[in-house]
Amino acid sequence: MRQASPQFIQEEARLRGGRPRVKAIIYPFDLDYGLGPGLGVFENTVFGGEPGKIALAAGYLEYAAWTSPVRQAFSPFLTGVAVYWENHIPYMKCQVYLRSAANEAELGAAPFQQLAQGKDADLGAFYQVKVEFTDSTWSGEPSGYISGLRLEGRLTIPESEIIDAGEVRVSLARNFSEHRVGDHTLVLDNRDGQWLPKSTNFPFLGLPCEQKRLDLFHGWELPDGTTDWLLLYRGVVERLEGMAHGWREKHRVSLQSRDRIAHCLQKRIGAPGAGGDRQPFMRGMYLARGELVHTTPAQVGAPVKTGSGSAALQVLGTYTGQRDQTYLLEVETSGEVGEAAFRWSTNLGQSWRETGIATAGAEDPVELSEGLAVFWESGIGVDFEAGDCFRFQATAPVYHYKVFGGPFTRIASVLLNGEETWEGVAADAATGEILVTGQSAMVEARVVKDATTHPVDIISDILAEVGLEEVMNADSFSLAKSLTPDYAVGACFENITAAQAIREVVRRTLYDLWVDFGEIKIRAYLGED
Repeated sequence: MRQASPQFIQEEARLRGGRPRVKAIIYPFDLDYGLGPGLGVFENTVFGGEPGKIALAAGYLEYAAWTSPVRQAFSPFLTGVAVYWENHIPYMKCQVYLRSAANEAELGAAPFQQLAQGKDADLGAFYQVKVEFTDSTWSGEPSGYISGLRLEGRLTIPESEIIDAGEVRVSLARNFSEHRVGDHTLVLDNRDGQWLPKSTNFPFLGLPCEQKRLDLFHGWELPDGTTDWLLLYRGVVERLEGMAHGWREKHRVSLQSRDRIAHCLQKRIGAPGAGGDRQPFMRGMYLARGELVHTTPAQVGAPVKTGSGSAALQVLGTYTGQRDQTYLLEVETSGEVGEAAFRWSTNLGQSWRETGIATAGAEDPVELSEGLAVFWESGIGVDFEAGDCFRFQATAPVYHYKVFGGPFTRIASVLLNGEETWEGVAADAATGEILVTGQSAMVEARVVKDATTHPVDIISDILAEVGLEEVMNADSFSLAKSLTPDYAVGACFENITAAQAIREVVRRTLYDLWVDFGEIKIRAYLGED
């Protein structure tokens, strides 16, 4: 018989007497911290005029702060909190503190605890927030502010109300081509009607359940009372079903959720904006199609006359030329309309297209070029004197195309009907607008969105776009990039899921992606088995 090693025996004995535990946390819940005009204590600070904004008073400051009024959590099960804010004060350090207690009488004696942005902290039934600004290096800059200050509460479902913690079964194909994600079901007690939507103690108070997340922990409580928790599942709540709260029924409800990674991978990237404007997700260089959005029609300006003759020039027709032109008509012989002769030019008289042409009236216009014709109306006195000149500007139509996804770093080239050219073309990288003068065409442009061309970086940006930045395994992403330094691609995805976008990148670059215990990992295929 084999003897067990001391390490094995120690491991076997470690959980003896331990009691299996389960913990479920639902979040986020917006917690009111009482920021508003005249609320709380302002020290060299003022209310910024919008929720979550605190501004500094004018002038040089070494210290500033705001302390909230005492607030009470709306549920006794709100036992955790995380804080978030955006700092717009580069010359001062901003820090948020929290103190809480089981009752209001004990709160005044409780110390303020410093909060790290985005990190969970314990929360009591009564709480108070303090925001401090310190370490000034002010050098005459305008007063700054913080914005977006928010407290996100975490609600812990009492373990006694968890009837069945459910099974966790999640698998994902390596190239994300097939999702095989097991929806998780958490069966909860409903004897007090606490899960009825109209109940006063309904846990989802404040947000629809579809916007909540669920973290499920398993652990063992040891004889000394300590519990080592292991995060087993992180999901997104989809619905409540199987609601039962009636006579001769089981008073319970099922909380249905879906694995958070799989849920986020089904979010769309490059989706249209709220106003319907196209906003494709783009990286690197990409050959994009331009869409015709507007046309400026051809125009002919009013003729300008120089000379002593009395006749007035009239222009007929629609200009069909492909570039702007200035027409110059010069009278060669004096006389009346129909008798005098003229010549005309399109290069300001450097050369003449035709000479010795008889002037004409409205009944018999003289054709020039590009769809234009002219005639004269007689005036008082002699119609023409030799040397009279008539000049007018003909402007070609302008077709306005747009490549969506701007602003761009630059537009490298423009193709009209497959031919690269800049003749008659103007492009604005800031807006993605391309103006083509004189002709409509199939317009394409090689646009440079940014310097992000490595496929690992593009995949990282896609994951970050749908909120999965925190679950990427940084070591595997760094290694995959270092092993393929010469890889470079361009990407443009419009209104497709993040999973589809990643598949397109992976299919062209030979990477494996998979989910391993809640982390997304990547591996570069280099030809080995």
